[in-house]
Amino acid sequence: MDSDISYSRSFPEDTWGSTFHEISCLSTGANIFACHTDISDLEKIATELSAIVQDQSWILGLDHRAKRAYETTAAETAKSLIKVFQTTLSPENKVASEFGELMVSMGSSKALEVVFKHKCIPLAEIWKPKILGNEGFDFHTVCPGKMINFGEAKFSATANPYGGLSGGKTGAGGQADGFIQKQKHLMDGMHLGQLAGEDATLNLDNDLFGVVLAFSINSTNPLAIFKNALEHSTTYEHLKKAKNIYIVGVSYELKAD
Repeated sequence: MDSDISYSRSFPEDTWGSTFHEISCLSTGANIFACHTDISDLEKIATELSAIVQDQSWILGLDHRAKRAYETTAAETAKSLIKVFQTTLSPENKVASEFGELMVSMGSSKALEVVFKHKCIPLAEIWKPKILGNEGFDFHTVCPGKMINFGEAKFSATANPYGGLSGGKTGAGGQADGFIQKQKHLMDGMHLGQLAGEDATLNLDNDLFGVVLAFSINSTNPLAIFKNALEHSTTYEHLKKAKNIYIVGVSYELKAD
Protein backbone atom coordinates (compact mmCIF):
# COMPACT_ATOMS: atom_id res chain seq x y z
CA MET A 1 0.00 0.00 0.00
CA ASP A 2 2.87 2.35 0.83
CA SER A 3 5.19 1.39 -2.05
CA ASP A 4 5.01 4.83 -3.66
CA ILE A 5 5.25 6.93 -0.50
CA SER A 6 8.13 7.09 1.94
CA TYR A 7 10.07 9.30 4.31
CA SER A 8 13.05 11.10 2.83
CA ARG A 9 14.77 13.87 4.79
CA SER A 10 14.29 14.35 8.55
CA PHE A 11 14.98 17.45 10.66
CA PRO A 12 15.05 17.10 14.48
CA GLU A 13 14.22 20.32 16.36
CA ASP A 14 14.90 19.86 20.07
CA THR A 15 13.37 23.15 21.22
CA TRP A 16 10.13 22.12 19.53
CA GLY A 17 10.26 18.60 20.98
CA SER A 18 9.63 17.47 17.40
CA THR A 19 11.09 15.97 14.26
CA PHE A 20 9.97 17.25 10.87
CA HIS A 21 10.00 14.75 8.00
CA GLU A 22 9.75 15.31 4.27
CA ILE A 23 7.61 12.72 2.52
CA SER A 24 8.39 11.50 -0.97
CA CYS A 25 5.25 11.01 -3.06
CA LEU A 26 6.09 9.31 -6.33
CA SER A 27 2.60 8.85 -7.74
CA THR A 28 1.03 12.24 -7.01
CA GLY A 29 1.04 15.34 -9.17
CA ALA A 30 4.10 17.56 -9.36
CA ASN A 31 2.34 20.29 -7.39
CA ILE A 32 1.49 18.22 -4.29
CA PHE A 33 3.99 18.12 -1.41
CA ALA A 34 3.86 16.47 2.00
CA CYS A 35 5.61 16.59 5.35
CA HIS A 36 5.08 15.16 8.83
CA THR A 37 5.43 16.88 12.20
CA ASP A 38 6.20 14.17 14.77
CA ILE A 39 5.92 15.61 18.30
CA SER A 40 7.61 13.69 21.10
CA ASP A 41 7.33 16.30 23.87
CA LEU A 42 4.08 18.27 24.23
CA GLU A 43 5.44 20.48 27.01
CA LYS A 44 8.36 21.62 24.87
CA ILE A 45 6.17 22.52 21.92
CA ALA A 46 3.70 24.31 24.22
CA THR A 47 6.56 26.42 25.58
CA GLU A 48 7.77 27.21 22.07
CA LEU A 49 4.30 28.16 20.85
CA SER A 50 3.85 30.49 23.84
CA ALA A 51 7.12 32.25 23.01
CA ILE A 52 6.10 32.66 19.37
CA VAL A 53 2.75 34.32 20.06
CA GLN A 54 4.40 36.71 22.53
CA ASP A 55 7.04 37.72 19.99
CA GLN A 56 5.80 40.87 18.28
CA SER A 57 8.97 41.59 16.31
CA TRP A 58 7.00 41.08 13.08
CA ILE A 59 5.18 44.33 13.81
CA LEU A 60 8.42 46.34 13.68
CA GLY A 61 8.68 46.03 9.90
CA LEU A 62 5.20 47.40 9.23
CA ASP A 63 4.33 50.98 8.36
CA HIS A 64 3.07 53.30 11.10
CA ARG A 65 -0.63 52.82 10.37
CA ALA A 66 -0.34 49.04 10.31
CA LYS A 67 1.68 49.01 13.54
CA ARG A 68 -1.04 50.90 15.36
CA ALA A 69 -3.71 48.62 13.93
CA TYR A 70 -2.01 45.37 14.92
CA GLU A 71 -0.28 46.17 18.22
CA THR A 72 -3.35 46.04 20.44
CA THR A 73 -4.98 43.14 18.61
CA ALA A 74 -1.80 41.07 18.75
CA ALA A 75 -1.17 41.75 22.44
CA GLU A 76 -4.72 40.89 23.52
CA THR A 77 -4.88 37.74 21.41
CA ALA A 78 -1.47 36.59 22.68
CA LYS A 79 -2.77 36.72 26.27
CA SER A 80 -5.68 34.46 25.36
CA LEU A 81 -3.51 32.01 23.45
CA ILE A 82 -0.98 31.69 26.27
CA LYS A 83 -3.79 30.49 28.54
CA VAL A 84 -4.58 27.81 25.95
CA PHE A 85 -0.94 26.68 25.83
CA GLN A 86 -0.98 26.21 29.62
CA THR A 87 -3.55 23.42 29.28
CA THR A 88 -2.18 20.80 26.93
CA LEU A 89 -4.26 17.90 28.27
CA SER A 90 -7.96 17.48 28.96
CA PRO A 91 -9.33 15.83 32.15
CA GLU A 92 -9.53 12.58 30.12
CA ASN A 93 -5.73 12.77 29.56
CA LYS A 94 -6.16 13.54 25.89
CA VAL A 95 -4.79 16.58 24.08
CA ALA A 96 -7.14 19.49 24.79
CA SER A 97 -9.02 20.48 21.64
CA GLU A 98 -8.12 24.20 21.69
CA PHE A 99 -4.45 23.44 22.23
CA GLY A 100 -4.60 20.68 19.60
CA GLU A 101 -5.93 22.99 16.90
CA LEU A 102 -3.17 25.53 17.55
CA MET A 103 -0.58 22.76 17.74
CA VAL A 104 -1.61 21.56 14.28
CA SER A 105 -1.63 25.09 12.82
CA MET A 106 1.69 26.23 14.20
CA GLY A 107 3.37 22.82 14.00
CA SER A 108 2.45 22.62 10.32
CA SER A 109 3.68 26.14 9.62
CA LYS A 110 7.00 25.28 11.28
CA ALA A 111 7.27 22.07 9.26
CA LEU A 112 6.87 24.02 6.02
CA GLU A 113 9.56 26.44 7.19
CA VAL A 114 12.01 23.68 8.08
CA VAL A 115 11.35 21.22 5.25
CA PHE A 116 10.41 23.49 2.34
CA LYS A 117 12.00 26.81 3.41
CA HIS A 118 8.74 28.73 3.70
CA LYS A 119 8.43 31.99 5.59
CA CYS A 120 5.95 31.72 8.45
CA ILE A 121 3.39 34.49 8.78
CA PRO A 122 2.04 35.07 12.31
CA LEU A 123 -0.97 32.93 13.18
CA ALA A 124 -4.10 34.42 11.60
CA GLU A 125 -5.85 34.63 14.95
CA ILE A 126 -3.19 37.09 16.15
CA TRP A 127 -3.85 39.72 13.49
CA LYS A 128 -7.41 38.76 12.56
CA PRO A 129 -9.47 37.62 15.56
CA LYS A 130 -12.17 35.16 14.58
CA ILE A 131 -15.67 36.57 14.30
CA LEU A 132 -18.67 34.27 14.60
CA GLY A 133 -19.93 33.34 11.14
CA ASN A 134 -16.84 34.72 9.40
CA GLU A 135 -14.39 31.83 9.60
CA GLY A 136 -11.31 31.79 7.42
CA PHE A 137 -7.96 30.11 6.99
CA ASP A 138 -6.02 29.39 10.18
CA PHE A 139 -2.45 30.12 9.11
CA HIS A 140 -0.37 31.31 6.18
CA THR A 141 3.14 30.89 4.80
CA VAL A 142 5.10 32.29 1.87
CA CYS A 143 7.03 29.76 -0.21
CA PRO A 144 10.38 30.45 -1.96
CA GLY A 145 8.41 31.03 -5.17
CA LYS A 146 6.79 34.09 -3.51
CA MET A 147 3.32 32.62 -3.26
CA ILE A 148 1.04 32.83 -0.25
CA ASN A 149 -0.12 29.47 1.06
CA PHE A 150 -3.43 29.35 2.91
CA GLY A 151 -3.53 26.78 5.70
CA GLU A 152 -6.55 25.03 7.16
CA ALA A 153 -5.93 23.01 10.33
CA LYS A 154 -8.10 20.30 11.85
CA PHE A 155 -7.50 18.48 15.13
CA SER A 156 -9.08 15.32 16.50
CA ALA A 157 -7.99 13.22 19.46
CA THR A 158 -9.21 10.05 17.74
CA ALA A 159 -9.51 10.54 13.96
CA ASN A 160 -7.39 11.70 11.01
CA PRO A 161 -9.37 14.73 9.74
CA TYR A 162 -7.75 15.26 6.35
CA GLY A 163 -10.87 15.02 4.17
CA GLY A 164 -14.52 15.87 4.67
CA LEU A 165 -17.20 17.10 2.32
CA SER A 166 -16.56 20.32 0.41
CA GLY A 167 -17.66 23.24 2.57
CA GLY A 168 -17.95 21.06 5.66
CA LYS A 169 -16.16 21.65 8.94
CA THR A 170 -15.02 18.13 9.83
CA GLY A 171 -11.92 17.89 7.66
CA ALA A 172 -9.12 20.11 6.37
CA GLY A 173 -9.67 19.29 2.70
CA GLY A 174 -13.41 19.90 2.69
CA GLN A 175 -13.21 23.13 4.64
CA ALA A 176 -10.35 24.51 2.53
CA ASP A 177 -12.21 23.62 -0.67
CA GLY A 178 -15.27 25.49 0.59
CA PHE A 179 -13.18 28.49 1.58
CA ILE A 180 -11.63 28.72 -1.89
CA GLN A 181 -15.08 28.47 -3.45
CA LYS A 182 -16.21 31.40 -1.26
CA GLN A 183 -12.98 33.29 -2.05
CA LYS A 184 -12.02 33.49 1.61
CA HIS A 185 -8.37 33.55 0.53
CA LEU A 186 -8.93 36.86 -1.29
CA MET A 187 -10.61 38.40 1.75
CA ASP A 188 -7.30 38.31 3.62
CA GLY A 189 -5.54 40.22 0.84
CA MET A 190 -5.54 43.58 2.63
CA HIS A 191 -3.79 42.11 5.68
CA LEU A 192 -1.43 39.93 3.69
CA GLY A 193 -0.16 42.88 1.68
CA GLN A 194 1.55 44.03 4.87
CA LEU A 195 2.54 40.60 6.19
CA ALA A 196 3.51 38.56 3.13
CA GLY A 197 5.31 41.15 1.02
CA GLU A 198 4.59 42.85 -2.28
CA ASP A 199 5.72 40.03 -4.60
CA ALA A 200 3.59 37.40 -2.90
CA THR A 201 0.59 39.73 -2.80
CA LEU A 202 0.93 40.51 -6.52
CA ASN A 203 0.96 36.78 -7.21
CA LEU A 204 -2.25 36.43 -5.21
CA ASP A 205 -3.77 39.22 -7.32
CA ASN A 206 -2.96 37.02 -10.32
CA ASP A 207 -4.52 33.95 -8.67
CA LEU A 208 -1.16 32.32 -7.94
CA PHE A 209 -1.34 30.81 -4.46
CA GLY A 210 -1.06 27.55 -2.55
CA VAL A 211 -3.18 25.68 -0.02
CA VAL A 212 -2.07 23.74 3.06
CA LEU A 213 -4.19 20.90 4.41
CA ALA A 214 -3.04 20.31 7.99
CA PHE A 215 -4.46 17.67 10.30
CA SER A 216 -3.72 15.55 13.35
CA ILE A 217 -2.69 11.92 12.84
CA ASN A 218 -3.97 9.17 15.13
CA SER A 219 -2.50 6.03 13.61
CA THR A 220 0.39 3.61 14.05
CA ASN A 221 0.91 3.81 10.27
CA PRO A 222 1.22 7.51 9.39
CA LEU A 223 2.34 6.79 5.82
CA ALA A 224 -0.94 5.02 5.11
CA ILE A 225 -2.80 8.10 6.33
CA PHE A 226 -0.64 10.34 4.15
CA LYS A 227 -1.30 8.14 1.12
CA ASN A 228 -5.06 8.42 1.64
CA ALA A 229 -4.84 12.17 2.28
CA LEU A 230 -2.76 12.76 -0.84
CA GLU A 231 -5.15 10.81 -3.04
CA HIS A 232 -8.19 12.47 -1.46
CA SER A 233 -6.80 15.97 -2.00
CA THR A 234 -7.09 15.54 -5.78
CA THR A 235 -10.87 15.05 -5.57
CA TYR A 236 -11.69 18.63 -4.54
CA GLU A 237 -12.75 20.79 -7.45
CA HIS A 238 -11.90 24.20 -6.00
CA LEU A 239 -8.48 23.16 -4.68
CA LYS A 240 -7.48 22.68 -8.31
CA LYS A 241 -7.23 26.48 -8.50
CA ALA A 242 -4.20 26.33 -6.19
CA LYS A 243 -0.75 26.33 -7.76
CA ASN A 244 0.57 24.04 -5.01
CA ILE A 245 -1.02 21.85 -2.36
CA TYR A 246 0.82 20.94 0.84
CA ILE A 247 -0.32 18.03 3.00
CA VAL A 248 0.94 18.27 6.59
CA GLY A 249 0.14 15.65 9.21
CA VAL A 250 0.87 16.22 12.90
CA SER A 251 1.27 13.30 15.29
CA TYR A 252 2.12 13.38 18.97
CA GLU A 253 3.07 11.14 21.87
CA LEU A 254 1.39 11.23 25.25
CA LYS A 255 3.85 10.49 28.04
CA ALA A 256 2.86 7.69 30.38
CA ASP A 257 2.21 8.65 34.00
